[in-house]
Amino acid sequence: MLAYPKFRLAVDDRNEILAEYLPYCEIVAPKEDCPITSRDPRDQPFLDLAHAGKADLLVTGDRDLLILAERTAFVIESPEAYRLRTQRS
Repeated sequence: MLAYPKFRLAVDDRNEILAEYLPYCEIVAPKEDCPITSRDPRDQPFLDLAHAGKADLLVTGDRDLLILAERTAFVIESPEAYRLRTQRS
């Protein structure tokens, strides 16, 4: 995802961000599919991973995932909504 053109990150920048982020990650091997499916098959791995990892939250700007909010066991919200909610805390 860091290589998406919209982020405009050089390879060195992507590697640096990843190196800083990895210590906070947990490896999850999805063993079952999420019972909710996305209309965009490219988004399904994100749902499956959140479901398998028993995520509390999936933050996304993808409209195909955002329309599934309140249909999953985990919260799905936009970056803007997440930012607003966490700034109040």
